[in-house]
Amino acid sequence: MPYSPRLLLASLLFPALLHADPKPAMRVLRDQCVGCHKPGKAKGGLLLTTHEKMMKGGDNGVPVKPGKAAESLLYQLCLKDGDPHMPPKKDLAAAEIAALKTWIDGGAKWDATIFDEAPKPKPVKLTAMPASYQPVLALVLSPDEKHLAIARANSVILVDLSKPERPVLGKLDGHTEPVNSLAWSRDGKWIVSGGFQQLILWDATTLKQVRPFTDSLVGSITAVAFDAAGTSVFAADGETGGAGFIRKFETATGKLLTTWKAHEDNVLSLQLSNKGDRLLSGGADKMAKLWDASNQKLISFFEGHTNHVLSAAFNHDATQIATASADREVKVWDVASHEQDATLGDKKIAFSALDWTPDGKSLAVITDKGGGSVHTDLKKHDGTQRSEASKERKMSSIGEPLTSVVITGDSKWVFVGTFDGKVHVWDASSGKISGEVKL
Repeated sequence: MPYSPRLLLASLLFPALLHADPKPAMRVLRDQCVGCHKPGKAKGGLLLTTHEKMMKGGDNGVPVKPGKAAESLLYQLCLKDGDPHMPPKKDLAAAEIAALKTWIDGGAKWDATIFDEAPKPKPVKLTAMPASYQPVLALVLSPDEKHLAIARANSVILVDLSKPERPVLGKLDGHTEPVNSLAWSRDGKWIVSGGFQQLILWDATTLKQVRPFTDSLVGSITAVAFDAAGTSVFAADGETGGAGFIRKFETATGKLLTTWKAHEDNVLSLQLSNKGDRLLSGGADKMAKLWDASNQKLISFFEGHTNHVLSAAFNHDATQIATASADREVKVWDVASHEQDATLGDKKIAFSALDWTPDGKSLAVITDKGGGSVHTDLKKHDGTQRSEASKERKMSSIGEPLTSVVITGDSKWVFVGTFDGKVHVWDASSGKISGEVKL
């Protein structure tokens, strides 16, 4: 047989292709493609979250022909002259395109572990916020309920609730972007605020910044919670539309202790149980999940909503959780059985947030249309009318979308935040608007 350089080259390259590391290409899929091709947002009917779903294809057929990148639609559309070009309005780097080609030519081997990796932080140039943008995106009461922390635009405002006029105590400035989340340590010593790619720890007594936490954060910090001792902080972040991750930081140093993928979409809510042993998360993947706070292992999940779980909270002894969803329902779950104890709401208005009193006797819920209710005497659902699931006192409408809520432990006052920068107060016993916190 005559010597053939081409045949020799092919014999050398073919094994290399078969054993090519799939990770670089899988990261391209995760970071550049899955955002538009995942459950709930499958453009063109195509899902790229598992090998099986990818090979099932979409409206335009199967996107990958293993061993034949040049004939694979996924590769073709990512080229600069791809029509329609994918991803839209963006060109992949040459190295990313090369990784896809090598991966497909090598058989398109799947490595699912890539989807559990947190994406790497990317530098983002932030523009100045418009002066008119003043949303109140988070509220939190101090442990003794004498103070209220308000996340308004890119500041945190502290209000004294022990005085009838509720004066402003001070303002915490350190973020350049909207503050999305707040938490207060149980000993009252610390406040933590979450912005974009940054957490800031504050001394709640001096109102001084202690330190920022920035390690590995990739997007908006959508939820935060202290552990029971205040020695660590749980923070939820992730790229918009991407998987939701929870990170644990050491309070004393700001050191990142661990990171885990918690939801298939952004995490929107975090709360620690009163005992401090369980961490509850709610996500845009329509799920609520319960984690062991000590080792971050998944204990159970609660599935039943048909839209984002925007808020989740424990009752006093963590035997029940409540979840508020954009699907226009609030569900109350039995933690042990995973069954729904009650379903609240009339399926007409989406719920944006909820808060349970420490004794578990009152559950305050708010809507994106300016309404709200306080529920007491929750009963297990027995197939009767929704209105019989609890005693409900409706609150007078604020008349604008509500973003955040806290209810005092005596069930007397409900504070709610709005997108236009206001904090209103309801008298929970009468349901009437009592006034507005002057900021």
